[in-house]
Amino acid sequence: MSISAFLSYFRENKRRMLLSIVGIAIGVFSLTLMTGITGAMERSISKALGSMGANLIVVIPGEVKNFGGRTLQLSFYPTLTLKDAEAIEEKCPLVMRVAPYKVVNPNVHYGGKSISSDVVGITPSYEVVTDFHPFCGRFINRDDVENISQVAVIGCEVAKELYGEKCPIGKTVYLYNAPYKIVGVMEKRGTDLSGEDLDTRIFIPITSAVKRISNVDYIDGIYVLSVSPSMVKETIGEVKTLLLKRHGKKDFTVDRYEDVVNTKKQAMDIFSKLSIIVAAISFSVGALGILAVMTLSVYERLVEIGVRRAFGASKKRILLQFLTESVVLSFLGAIPGIVLAVLLVLLVSKIAGWVTFVPVDGALISFSLSLIIGLIAGVYPALRATSFDPKEILKEE
Repeated sequence: MSISAFLSYFRENKRRMLLSIVGIAIGVFSLTLMTGITGAMERSISKALGSMGANLIVVIPGEVKNFGGRTLQLSFYPTLTLKDAEAIEEKCPLVMRVAPYKVVNPNVHYGGKSISSDVVGITPSYEVVTDFHPFCGRFINRDDVENISQVAVIGCEVAKELYGEKCPIGKTVYLYNAPYKIVGVMEKRGTDLSGEDLDTRIFIPITSAVKRISNVDYIDGIYVLSVSPSMVKETIGEVKTLLLKRHGKKDFTVDRYEDVVNTKKQAMDIFSKLSIIVAAISFSVGALGILAVMTLSVYERLVEIGVRRAFGASKKRILLQFLTESVVLSFLGAIPGIVLAVLLVLLVSKIAGWVTFVPVDGALISFSLSLIIGLIAGVYPALRATSFDPKEILKEE
């Protein structure tokens, strides 16, 4: 292959060559970016759900629907109780664990500082069901729940904002004016599927949330852990049947947690589809660009082809020359596309607070696809280059 001839032709036709390279670069960039963003989002979702995420079901009082990625509670009934949670755990064989919860919003303060924080009443099972653990101190235990204790486990951001330290065990946080002793600080978790920041939450015994702060007899929901992901549908049916029998009417919603609160999942699906469309269009444009550039190259380099054939170059060598040049154009587009996409994925992940993810598989797939497209786009020009009679070419010249 005449490398010098190709480089010389490239320099003489920079704009034309760069346009074909840019088409491939955009295709590679789009596909790599898509796999990178979706991969980072999937890891973020998995982290938010915890290791038990595939088994997790949620029971919510009233009717809950998801519209366009936003979860709306269409109705609310104050009929879901701690007794319901106990009945689900005792009478549903497919249920491994339950974790009822009650969200309250008291004024949270300490030492003259106030913060905005969701206070969630929970049971010890919450730690297992959500796979969310303290990094120092302990979690809420059974004695705390039974004794309606004024103890709290705080998020790492709460510790930072109110106390300026990572582990303020033994200190006091005030909910309204009631003192709650800090017994633990949760590990850093980030946001959950609904976009709520788990690191700014405070956890207290559910009995304290219901009886001391809210002074009501109902709860806001129950997390239910199925025995296995394959039995989730059956578990949902089992829980629905039991609650219908207990309540006498359907005044609740039972569904997979990730389906009820799936803003990120829907955004990820939309982004994936759009990115695939953009990648397909860009690759098509890039392929047509290479086809056009290489076809023009054949006609503009007829003398070079004729001379090489006259000096003994076989049709096979000419064919390989133009196929290789097509692949080189794809390669030159693929590299900057991959590099830019990886950098953008890392930047977006950092800004969004997602788990750091390098789309290695996506980059390899995009790179391989670009070379294949370059090879296919170069077939016609390469075959055309071998179809000319060198004697006729040189005679005309």
